[in-house]
Amino acid sequence: MVSATTHPFILASASPRRRELLARLGVSYHCVASQAEEQPLPPPAELLSHLPSLPIPLPIESHPTLVAWRKANDISNQHPDAIVLAADTEVAIDGMVLGKPRDEAHAHEMLRRLVGRAHTVLTGLCIVTPPSVHTNGVLYDGKRVLFDLVASQVHMRPLSDEQIAAYVAQGESLDKAGGYGLQSGGGALITRIEGSYTNVVGLPLPAVARLLRAVGIEPPVDPMKAYDEWLRSQGKEPAPWPTQP
Repeated sequence: MVSATTHPFILASASPRRRELLARLGVSYHCVASQAEEQPLPPPAELLSHLPSLPIPLPIESHPTLVAWRKANDISNQHPDAIVLAADTEVAIDGMVLGKPRDEAHAHEMLRRLVGRAHTVLTGLCIVTPPSVHTNGVLYDGKRVLFDLVASQVHMRPLSDEQIAAYVAQGESLDKAGGYGLQSGGGALITRIEGSYTNVVGLPLPAVARLLRAVGIEPPVDPMKAYDEWLRSQGKEPAPWPTQP
């Protein structure tokens, strides 16, 4: 890794998809999962004005960058000398956020709302650093905080209830926002993506690369090359529609 900082770099995530994508940028890091997402705190007033604008109206407590901050801040408290990156991906439609389904019936209900329509996938990114790291991030609670937000429009094909049930029965819906996973069998449900493909997977590589550079970490691999290499590693062909990494 080419880096101007000697601070350790942590990805605050247990997601194998985020680990795979970040590794493709060629940076050195280790993972520490956070449970802060499950214990939401009131949003700090000092940070609210610095959250990126949402492209669609959503409740502030559902703002993905705020959820990402909770994770990054949690791990930063445990590792105060580290630079910590966290992400949160949400599926939104009709002014609602569709999180991970509770069970198969809930997954079926979510997918019935999505099929044959376009929905928005939002990934909030947050990096928390020690105050000694030179960056333009917001100074809060003795740390520097940087945010970014990426939105993609996902178009899903029409499906019958029987087709939805067959997909849900594959067992991959329950740990995915919106009840589907683009990188696995859920990719067959999609007709087009407008915007970042890796955002829909859970870690928008161009935005991550920008944030890393802002804190002195230079990714050795260009995001488009990293995206192409990740697709090959998954045994996938490029999407049939024009895509961005």
